[in-house]
Amino acid sequence: MPNSQEQSLDEDVLFQPLSESSPQFFYCEKERRAVERLLSSGPEAFYSSISTEHTACFLSPEEIRQIGSWAQDYRFKPPPEETQSSLPPEEFCSTYFPANSDVPTPDLELGWPEKDAWPGQGSATVHTNPPAEGDPPVREIIRRHLQKASKVVAIVTDRLTDCAVIADLHSLASRGVAIYIILNQRSIQENFMLEKLRHPVTLIRTSHNMRVRVAGGKTFCSRMGKIVVGEMKVNFLLVDLKTVIHGSYRFKHLPS
Repeated sequence: MPNSQEQSLDEDVLFQPLSESSPQFFYCEKERRAVERLLSSGPEAFYSSISTEHTACFLSPEEIRQIGSWAQDYRFKPPPEETQSSLPPEEFCSTYFPANSDVPTPDLELGWPEKDAWPGQGSATVHTNPPAEGDPPVREIIRRHLQKASKVVAIVTDRLTDCAVIADLHSLASRGVAIYIILNQRSIQENFMLEKLRHPVTLIRTSHNMRVRVAGGKTFCSRMGKIVVGEMKVNFLLVDLKTVIHGSYRFKHLPS
């Protein structure tokens, strides 16, 4: 738990007021109330709230549209029978109950190779997309590293629609290489990329060595029972605990 959250639980802690000009300023109650109005009543209520509160418009039109379209009603999922709470489901709304709402992070059930001490100083190479003259495309670099993997491949990305890369992953899994993938929840909803990772021809022989987890970004829960899950904007590839490829490149055939 961050130190600021621990301090908020201490009744004796005094917080110094921060002005909007302070680098430590993160948000204010006026802004939170405006977002609550946006989720419950739409953009007009949001603009009315910031006008009434004399607050600057802290969201762009695109952000207002996204938040409005991403808002969902909170749905309580009853816990398993062995962890049933004495509190009936109808009493759950936007209140936070960790024992019933938190989901543990999945184990690395396919295993994780042991790594000896790092051999000396590592090196870093910068590649651009499109590539500099004489350099290979980033896509080629990624596929070369994937095809040479022998132990484990871990991918965290908000886009995974490149059929050639997906075929490489299936090929690795069929050879016994452990594949761990974390995908952006929002991209899954928009691009249906999970269907490609579940190709019926290769599913039987590769599913035992491939694990796919869907995760979102930060979550905002309103007092009115609305929830907004943001996007996960992280992209990196880890191969055999030796090579890490990180940057803005997307795992799709037409990279941005």
